[in-house]
Amino acid sequence: MKRFVGLDGIKGLALLAIVLYHCMQQRLPGGFYGVDVFFTVSGFLTATSLIRSLNTTGTLNLVRFIPKRAVRLYPALLLLIPIIVSAGWLFDHDMLVSIRDQVITVLLGCYNWYAIGTGQSYFDQMNPQVFRHLWFIGVLMQFYVIVPFIVWLMWRIRRTRYASLVPLSLAAASGLAMGLMYTPKGDPTRVYFGTDTHGMGLMLGVALAWWVTVAPLGNTGQEPEPTPRIISSGDFPVARETPTPHVPVWRRLWDAAAPSMAFISLIALVSMTVVGRQDAFAFRGGIMLSSLLSVLLIAGTIADDSWMQSLMVFKPLAALGRYSYGIYLWHWPLWILSSALAPKIFKAVGPWPLIMTALLTAIAVMISWLMVEKPAAMHSVISVVVPLRTNKKNHAARVIAVDVILALSLVGCAQGITHAPAKTAMQIQLEQQAAQLERIQKTEHVLLRHAVPAPPKPKHEMPTGDQITAIGDSVMLASSQGLSEVFPGIQTDASVSRSIMVAPELIGNDLSAGSLRQWVLIGLGTNSAITPDQLDQIRNMIGPDRVLVLVNAHGDRTWIPPTNQVLADYAAAHPDNVVLVDWNATANANAQVLGSDGIHPSMDSDIYAKAVKQAIEQWIASGR
Repeated sequence: MKRFVGLDGIKGLALLAIVLYHCMQQRLPGGFYGVDVFFTVSGFLTATSLIRSLNTTGTLNLVRFIPKRAVRLYPALLLLIPIIVSAGWLFDHDMLVSIRDQVITVLLGCYNWYAIGTGQSYFDQMNPQVFRHLWFIGVLMQFYVIVPFIVWLMWRIRRTRYASLVPLSLAAASGLAMGLMYTPKGDPTRVYFGTDTHGMGLMLGVALAWWVTVAPLGNTGQEPEPTPRIISSGDFPVARETPTPHVPVWRRLWDAAAPSMAFISLIALVSMTVVGRQDAFAFRGGIMLSSLLSVLLIAGTIADDSWMQSLMVFKPLAALGRYSYGIYLWHWPLWILSSALAPKIFKAVGPWPLIMTALLTAIAVMISWLMVEKPAAMHSVISVVVPLRTNKKNHAARVIAVDVILALSLVGCAQGITHAPAKTAMQIQLEQQAAQLERIQKTEHVLLRHAVPAPPKPKHEMPTGDQITAIGDSVMLASSQGLSEVFPGIQTDASVSRSIMVAPELIGNDLSAGSLRQWVLIGLGTNSAITPDQLDQIRNMIGPDRVLVLVNAHGDRTWIPPTNQVLADYAAAHPDNVVLVDWNATANANAQVLGSDGIHPSMDSDIYAKAVKQAIEQWIASGR
């Protein structure tokens, strides 16, 4: 049976893109395209297995197919889930919000639909669900259920030459559904997590498996080539010379061009991971394009005598691909855990969460593979937890170690599920802070729309709180207590999930009431990108006699770096009445003060307010 050389390297590259996207989204904003490479490879390998079974036995052999897929997926999951839930119970209770439902839907293979049904709230974004990455496994499990029927139908109509149109039509329908159902600037969870809308890579992989596996076997309705006859020549039989098989021109052209096409596809995919965004292009053609490129990459790599195989057997890449399932399972929850713990362990700024994640993932994957996945695949699932007869002396010791780990983690898992909080600590604190801010404002009558005198020309001296109107998102809300302490009497209007889109309306309300103060502090970069046109609109609204103070953003969102650059450029272009507060630098230097989400400062911290004050002092000192 032919072994496809180079697929591990392809999977390794795709995995690298996904992991970097999850852990360093700012550096690789299009890394999510790696998922489509994985889907295409999975569709190809799964369909190839079924087609070969039909060709050799005449049946799909589901009795073997289904248990084999279950053994591949579930042993690692059954180790991952209790250990991660136990870690959340011990170290970070925020990881346990809605954990029971996550565990149930992951094990049932429908987590993607659970995520779609429950929606993605603001606090899910700030504290991502620890098993959210397993939507991918849910889609795969559902694919394993339907793909036997698809391959069976293709096999039934194989003599019509149109069999491959079945998966191709499904792929086209899936891509069309994704494009039609996608809402620009809306939450893309439905179209990205849906099995129906994100099945193009899987279906294209099925089509490729048909072309690669069935065509060479001659199962297209053509008569097989006749066996060469034996003729007699004297006393010795002589075989008539077998004519050289005719190779179609298109096949010769493909064999020559395939490696180059694969290489070009690889370059295109890498480029998409670097410059890609989760925008209209991605959902209205980009994901379909990446799936098509994946087909070309796979086909050109596995072709006979393809020089692309030399690239894809590079040992580090092949190793990543070989253990890709375990790495994918473990890296995300360990990244969340490391991000929460690293600032408490390491006081100095550095890539500690990434280093912790890499080390912990390597250890977890090694243990999972050697102690659970490999024994389950080679022997049976029972052999993982029950010492059976074996010639290996270390078998019993391994089983005992696994049993101890499982027993302890199951106890922790039960505790974690039983005592899981309904809300994250940050959500609770923000709600309390919002209530407290409302009480303070009502007490001091800060938000009552009393008319205030027309603002004089800025005096270039440090403003007092009663000269500042502050409009912001949840980061400003978390810092509202510190703002009130540093700037007593400040008018703060902050709330969760806000973006720059609300600023004109809020400023307009203050202008209409005559209550907009001389200094206007804007902190709205956490939840969406900001453009120069939006800043122009705000600056024009407040007029030349007021000072606009812009606070940049801190976080791992793809739009934050370009937004921060826009804010810096805008402040530099309008130095007379625009001040830039570098909150991102302050947050990086004080990571230990941030919450477990790495975005919001603790409620009793005043570092946000002090950053504002320092920026204004430096702006005044510059003589502007």
